[in-house]
Amino acid sequence: MSSISNMETALLGLLSERPMYPYEIEKNVWEHDMRYWTEISLSSIYKVLEKLEKKLLVDVNLTVTDTNKVKKIYSITEKGKKELKERIVEIMSELEISIHQIDLALANLHLLTTEEVNEVLGKYLKSIDERITCYKELEQYLQDHECAVGNLALSKRRQFLMKAEREWVISFLDEFNAHAGGEGHE
Repeated sequence: MSSISNMETALLGLLSERPMYPYEIEKNVWEHDMRYWTEISLSSIYKVLEKLEKKLLVDVNLTVTDTNKVKKIYSITEKGKKELKERIVEIMSELEISIHQIDLALANLHLLTTEEVNEVLGKYLKSIDERITCYKELEQYLQDHECAVGNLALSKRRQFLMKAEREWVISFLDEFNAHAGGEGHE
């Protein structure tokens, strides 16, 4: 089992493309829409880079700008490439069981009335539809810009997952309302 975290994996993945300044990493996080599928934030980038440096998975080179500012450029080491590859193989080899907030809500469904369940799940369906639209737009953008197949797969996978979630919600609502109607649930 690999010893690097998901955030470390994400940053090593970016650095495997090319050496970068922290600002460039932040820009890439934004451009890759990584905040939706990783835990990375601007403040965490610096902390994670420090951890990677201590683990000898990245090298740091200092450069001086025209305005005499010192900048750090991070690059992945051979050890970092090896760890990253091992982690990618590990991640892609086994289904990850994710924790979803909706599961917590379902476990406490008895606290809501039938009307409240229908209202909130209607909102949930709307949010799913909005996300599907966003990922369709992202997919088109990635196709138009001939992005890497892995990046294109990110947008397509999200659409498949959200469409499946949408189908589940509709099915659950049908079942819930049939059950609630038969028992006189509030």
